[in-house]
Amino acid sequence: MPVQRVSLRGARRAPRHHDELRARLVDEWRNQGTVEPRPDIVEETDDTGATVHIYVIWDDWGTLGQQERSEIIMDAYEEAQGQQRALGVAVAMGLTRAEGQRMGVSGG
Repeated sequence: MPVQRVSLRGARRAPRHHDELRARLVDEWRNQGTVEPRPDIVEETDDTGATVHIYVIWDDWGTLGQQERSEIIMDAYEEAQGQQRALGVAVAMGLTRAEGQRMGVSGG
């Protein structure tokens, strides 16, 4: 498959909706979440206790694609938990409740 080169000129800016979702997730990780509906956050850890998989089950994802959801989760996690912890995350997946049920991932 040939290499596709894409210019970063005019790099995309996150819509305001992304900023709102990120801020709400940061609040959840800091145990300050109050806006309903609140997401269910599932953190899977390895044998050392380090978080390696994060699933955020939340119908507020709406029509966002999987990459956008993952970027919002990682941005929020890094802000709330720090860059060092964020570097250990291998999977960050945002799922609606229906998607979570189909995949066998459920929160609280």
